[in-house]
Amino acid sequence: MLNILQSAHAVAARLLFASAACAALLSPALAQDKARLGTNLTGVEDFYSNVPFIDAFKQSRPWYTQRDGSFDTNEAERLQLDASGWLKTLTPTAGAAVQYTRVCTLVFSMAAVDAGPQAGKLPYPAGAWVVRYDGSGLLSYSLAAKPNPLALTVPGTDALVVTPAEPGIQICITQTDPANPIRNIRLYPASWEAQAQAGEVFLPDFLARLQGFSAARFMDWQRTNNSTQSDFAKRALPTDARYTSERGVPAEVMVDLANRLKVQPWFNMPQPATDAYVSAFAALVRDRLAATLPVYVEYSNEIWNDQFAQGRAIGAEGVAQFSGQPGSDFDKRLNRFGERTAQVCQLWRTAFGAQADRVRCVMAGQAANTYIAETALQCPLSSLKPCRDKGIYGLAIAPYIGDHIGLPEFESTVAGWARESDGGLNRMFNELNTGTELRYEGLSGMPIVRSRISAHAALARDQKVALLAYEGGQHLVGVGAPANNAAINTLMDAANRELRMGTLYSGYLQDWANAGGELFMHFSDVGNFSRFGRWGALEIVTQTTSPKFDALKAFGQTASEFSANCVFGWAERSVPSILTPAGTSQRVPSLWFRSYGSGANITYLALLQPELRVLVLGPVTGGQVQDLGHLNDFARTAGCP
Repeated sequence: MLNILQSAHAVAARLLFASAACAALLSPALAQDKARLGTNLTGVEDFYSNVPFIDAFKQSRPWYTQRDGSFDTNEAERLQLDASGWLKTLTPTAGAAVQYTRVCTLVFSMAAVDAGPQAGKLPYPAGAWVVRYDGSGLLSYSLAAKPNPLALTVPGTDALVVTPAEPGIQICITQTDPANPIRNIRLYPASWEAQAQAGEVFLPDFLARLQGFSAARFMDWQRTNNSTQSDFAKRALPTDARYTSERGVPAEVMVDLANRLKVQPWFNMPQPATDAYVSAFAALVRDRLAATLPVYVEYSNEIWNDQFAQGRAIGAEGVAQFSGQPGSDFDKRLNRFGERTAQVCQLWRTAFGAQADRVRCVMAGQAANTYIAETALQCPLSSLKPCRDKGIYGLAIAPYIGDHIGLPEFESTVAGWARESDGGLNRMFNELNTGTELRYEGLSGMPIVRSRISAHAALARDQKVALLAYEGGQHLVGVGAPANNAAINTLMDAANRELRMGTLYSGYLQDWANAGGELFMHFSDVGNFSRFGRWGALEIVTQTTSPKFDALKAFGQTASEFSANCVFGWAERSVPSILTPAGTSQRVPSLWFRSYGSGANITYLALLQPELRVLVLGPVTGGQVQDLGHLNDFARTAGCP
């Protein structure tokens, strides 16, 4: 340590800070934060295998109507439900006669894993389960659950025997008292009852799978895509019957998960949200989130993507707002997106008040080009221009690997790979690594991913914001006809279970860190493989290892391009305002630093983010800040890989 300090003093005094000893000093933990790893959370659905909650009823399917001989009479719109989604009565709303005789739901309707190490497995245990409920009436159970014939009958409690099988556990309300209807149904294994009664919300396996990630993006938990949420008074609440409705998971539950895991939450504000909604959401997070945690805030999701309603809605707003101004309709969409992102950011920062620096606002772009992000950051048509100066912390992209392989024009080629003796894996990984099999647009595979990351890293430096990944990972999924090609789906499934996928991930994440990328949010944590994608790092919540998951965890543990012997204890905390370089117009999102000495002899070595400028301040610099250049000027020396 003494040698490092002596070297740092000497180098700073000579303004030759790029020595080996100082580069080692600058390396790790600050770069460790610079390239942190987070994950998107798979949405909450009855057919998803992530199983976040001890109370499995929270993951149940919305009510459907049933009678003997008809699994679903499609009369759910005639049900009378209370504000939380509980059935008030079996009597339908006024209108024509109905066919249904009971009202049902499904839990765990997913299929078992079809191949690989987890083949045949489902994400919930066999054996004794418990149902508890309030109110008066009768529940029936079928499919994977049967009443336990040996259990005593107790009002408000039913004992079940569960044998995991597709399509899961069916629970039906066959009788309910309108004066005291069945409600507050809870479902969990008997072995978890003590935890449930103690108020534990999250499944232990689910929590364990998230250990080691530094952030969690709740985009799918919030039902961001195609959201109609605009009124905060109508948001999801912890008392909701289930969290699979269009309202999504309550904000309180998401914040509680962040606190429980000590991870930084990443929230997406719905496109239709009013200012009042945004401010109220921000206030709830401010008051409930641990004071040590920052929060990432993004406006909507992929507004450039016409697959989602929010993109079209923002486009219409932009065309109307900037009518008569130059540019295409798409230019106006991007300007409106940049403007609204800036407005949302300001609302959050205002709500946080003196803690505003905890808010890290995100401007998302499309990895395939820098035009979208640059236009949104600059928003030249808006009165708020440049929007990047309204508190924007980072530019975020989704640098997926292999998103071209499932395109229709390659169906015959990729299907041909699948007929080869190795099932097509050699050609698949050659394409992913080198892009030389398909040569999509002249450049594909990891070469085009590196190019996209590099281009956005340059843009982020130019715009003085951090580079983030709101999503990322492999993107093996068929588009159009290839999605229904069994041979291609089998190959894509197998590739995601291959050891070579882990190797690919390790190099990919290293490339991200080497380019100066900060927080990388993998998509996603746990999810079933299907023709709709193989997004999960794990396939079921009880799984503990996979090539993708293991590579992510390894990167998360180092979270930098530097090896363990370079790690040094930097920290993020308040430092003298003099460390903000003269002429810096934007706020300082965070300052990573190491100090030594005390009183008049204290010296700071600092890394200003997102600019990644190395600063020194202390007696050896005459009490003046010395800006010694970009981190990358130092990071390639000193024996750190």
